[in-house]
Amino acid sequence: MKRVLAGVLIGATVLLSSGCGSLDRGEHGEISYEVTGEAGTTADITRVLPVDAGGTPSVTFPAQKLPASMHASIAEGTFEVHAVPAKGAAGCRIVVDGEEADKQTGAPGKEVICRATVKAR
Repeated sequence: MKRVLAGVLIGATVLLSSGCGSLDRGEHGEISYEVTGEAGTTADITRVLPVDAGGTPSVTFPAQKLPASMHASIAEGTFEVHAVPAKGAAGCRIVVDGEEADKQTGAPGKEVICRATVKAR
């Protein structure tokens, strides 16, 4: 039983770590994205990569504790982050190559979406 539990915990850790940007590829276009909301609440967070970015186009991280901060990297295209808070309003912010590209605040209980475009060099 302990081995099974340890395996599940290790697998979950690897899955969450790899899902937060480490599988994304790109020569530039370093992206940081944040979702904020009421302290102690959670949100379902979906990141959407350009189809040709080499990763999974859309990945949802359910019930992420807020505030949440993640990273990705793409060579070019439009990157999105969607968040649906469990309660209250959520905000999102995307920073590309050190510059804020988008920042939005949603209505209570509603999805908020941020988008940023990375241009090819």
